[in-house]
Amino acid sequence: MSEVPEGRRRKLARLTRDAVHEVRMGLTRPTVPLTPEPVTGMTSDSGGPFEWLADGAGALLALTADTEPLPTGWTQLSFQLRTEAPGAASPVLVVDTGVAGAQQSIRLPWDANGRVHALVRLPDTVRALLLGPVNRATRFRLTDVRAMRVGRTEAALRTSWPLALRLAKEPQRIPQVARRYLGALRTGGLQGVDGVLGQKSQGTLSLEGYEDWVARYDTLTDADRDSLRRAAEALPWKPRVSVVMPTYNTPEVWLRRAIDSVRAQLYPHWELCIADDASRQPHVRAVLEDYAQRDARIRFVVRPANGHISAASNSALALAQGEFVALFDHDDELPEDALLRVAQTLNAHPDADIVYSDEDKIDSRGRRFDPYLKPAFNLELFRTQNLISHLGVYRTERVREVGGFRVGFEGSQDHDLALRVVERTTPERIQHVPRVLYHWRAIPGSTALAAGEKDYASIAARKALQEHLDRTEPGARIEPGANASLQRVRHPLPTPRPRVTVILQARTASEATARLDAWRAATAGGWDVDWRVASGSPEQASASANAAARDAPGEVLVFLDADLSADSEDWLAELVSQALRPEVGAVGAKLLAPDGRVEHAGFVLGMGADGVAGGPYRGLSRESTGHVGRAAVQQRVSAVSAACLAVRRSVFESVGGFDADVLPGPWRDVDLCLRLAAHGLVTVWTPHAVLIHATVPASPEADLLSSSAATVFKARWKETVDDDPFHSPNHALGNGPLRFAWPPRPVR
Repeated sequence: MSEVPEGRRRKLARLTRDAVHEVRMGLTRPTVPLTPEPVTGMTSDSGGPFEWLADGAGALLALTADTEPLPTGWTQLSFQLRTEAPGAASPVLVVDTGVAGAQQSIRLPWDANGRVHALVRLPDTVRALLLGPVNRATRFRLTDVRAMRVGRTEAALRTSWPLALRLAKEPQRIPQVARRYLGALRTGGLQGVDGVLGQKSQGTLSLEGYEDWVARYDTLTDADRDSLRRAAEALPWKPRVSVVMPTYNTPEVWLRRAIDSVRAQLYPHWELCIADDASRQPHVRAVLEDYAQRDARIRFVVRPANGHISAASNSALALAQGEFVALFDHDDELPEDALLRVAQTLNAHPDADIVYSDEDKIDSRGRRFDPYLKPAFNLELFRTQNLISHLGVYRTERVREVGGFRVGFEGSQDHDLALRVVERTTPERIQHVPRVLYHWRAIPGSTALAAGEKDYASIAARKALQEHLDRTEPGARIEPGANASLQRVRHPLPTPRPRVTVILQARTASEATARLDAWRAATAGGWDVDWRVASGSPEQASASANAAARDAPGEVLVFLDADLSADSEDWLAELVSQALRPEVGAVGAKLLAPDGRVEHAGFVLGMGADGVAGGPYRGLSRESTGHVGRAAVQQRVSAVSAACLAVRRSVFESVGGFDADVLPGPWRDVDLCLRLAAHGLVTVWTPHAVLIHATVPASPEADLLSSSAATVFKARWKETVDDDPFHSPNHALGNGPLRFAWPPRPVR
């Protein structure tokens, strides 16, 4: 008998150990009792039926283990929660590993009796478990808190079974789920599947989490409706909103639901302007006549010949008498509070020319999914996808000024209209409502179901965007993006190319100079580069970078960590072309960790363990497009990392460079970007310049100077750090893949 090869023997031994471990976990079910202790916003309230008083949604308890280490891996967390205020229970588990960017917020489900039994996968290293039990100020009681370790096999079965039951009821979702899990199996084996299940347990996958979030935070009660009706009546200005809707052979069920959703608006000052584009189905006209007879606010015309959606939309627009028009498709739905939220925004910003909201999709069974939780207006992002889209509300005067909808842009006629109106206004007059106020009907043939359903829409979008650039930034050109709904803007370089100073940053000069030859090779091809070295300890980072930049001959400065290497051919062209734009201050690149996963994709203020800034999309694969494609398109951000930061030398000098006196090390990059913003210059992050770290980079929060630097930074930027306009208040402030905020943060 031949001997078993050493590699196979080790694999069998490992499998045996894993099997024994799984059996032992299933039999013993080790349990760790946890004791609640106040952290912030909590006071003891003994002597009555409740034991704690929380001062608001941010109140936290620490869950401490008396005799054993805190649990790791698959864990069932259970406790009993009872609140004085009805509906105040909203438990969220915050997992702190002590590593910057690794903090997790996991929403915990609870039953009608206030009992929590949640299966979650905790990281291998857990420094603290924090519990945010409630979503408002209230008294509450928390008892029988314990964590039970669960084996991987049991966890997989328990996690997968509810999803399997859901898919049995909704088979149209099977391909999407199958791609996710088969892809994880192909790239990471069973451990990869375990990782996806772990993400699911943490609420990071919208497929499994959005319905619960909607039920909790985006579903009106009768009391809500009464309150909103009173708010509508109390508005000092009640602008009329003309809802513009073209129709064509719309199935009767969806047409009626669309019209009914307008009639159900809690804000009564609207009119519905419908243009039927010569539908061949007789029921369409019959339905329109029925509703027009029942409600004088509904008016319609029937076009004599089919002219397609742009022409039909113009016919509907011609009926509009309101100060504002809202664009509405014939098979979609508005939530009851949609037009009221718009009217409230207009009262707060009476000079607004555009108001837009978040949106999601709705299927034939009324199930909502795939939300787009948007930032404040972001011109760079808007040029790569239709950020405004739905619900989009425009000042009627502006729409008519630009000539309404243009024939020849069918499929992206809304994007084309928005581009032309944006050119006639200013960013301050474009207001975002961070609420889901529009439901796209996702049925076969709809662009809501898949952008690829209508290829002509992508072609029309690129045409509209190119014409917009021709009017606003001559020389820039549109190229296809990572998928059919995304575009790329490529900005021109002048001839001859500008001189560039690249400053390699490292702890020692020898580390930087050792990388010079590789970097020179990566920047060949017509570039005139002046190479410099900035070396020193972390507390000398600002001073050394400033010294290296002093008297630099380059028109553009590129600060670059020496351990990076280029992973895209035109990385320097992309950075420099962006930095040369007059409105741009700093430009950052897509930085990858050694394993190829995203390390940096711009900073979000208030994110991360110390509340200064953190990295959205950290940990995603380099191919992942992220939330609605935002990890794969250029966009404005609040700040970018000094590990790769391009800036015009004149601009850098005008703000005094990095602040070596106040922020000598950590957060000097975020501070620089905010000072540039104070001078009217924007920061841009681009995924089209890709660089990869040779070693795992140290986070600013890991530096010994971090605590004092964070305190100084937040004192300087206290009016800014808690309100990042480029991050939705409906998204959590945790590094990594975007997750829902439980609860959403209040809008300032």
